[in-house]
Amino acid sequence: MTARASGSGSVRILAGRWKGRALQVPARARPTSGRARGALFDLLGERVAGARVLDLFAGSGAVGLEAVSRGARSAVLVEPDGAAIARSLARLSPAPQEVVLIARKAETAIRALDRNAERFDLIFADPPYAGELRTATLRAAARLLAPGGVLALQQDARRGAPDVQDLVLLELRAYGRNVFYFFAMR
Repeated sequence: MTARASGSGSVRILAGRWKGRALQVPARARPTSGRARGALFDLLGERVAGARVLDLFAGSGAVGLEAVSRGARSAVLVEPDGAAIARSLARLSPAPQEVVLIARKAETAIRALDRNAERFDLIFADPPYAGELRTATLRAAARLLAPGGVLALQQDARRGAPDVQDLVLLELRAYGRNVFYFFAMR
């Protein structure tokens, strides 16, 4: 897989200590637009500072890296082909353990994180629009939420909210083709 660097259509960190820094983007990735990412962080507001963040289906890692740039304590980025993220991390030079890349499929990474009793204040899931996010995967990810944590799911507007028994829908926001669903544990 090839990755494109900054240029037209590039992904840049919007705010915080890495503001303006370009990220590598895998060729097949569909990065969350700057507008939608900015809106996401506006909605999350104060929840970001000091949070432990899990970015599933990370692609370029823009959401997790944006969170750390804005003051999150740490982020775990899950992306099977993490080469582009690794190149971005080499340029950003986060502190050790501040950003961890797990180069595995989301389902495998979720099981490993659960076995290690990892818990997150914010979980962001942005599965490929062409693929299907299984309810079991979403349910397993929700078990990684710390008390009071929020799971933000980004999907194509045509899909509709998934029905997951363990989660309650807190809020829904649409930004063009992107829809964010914010869930908490029941």
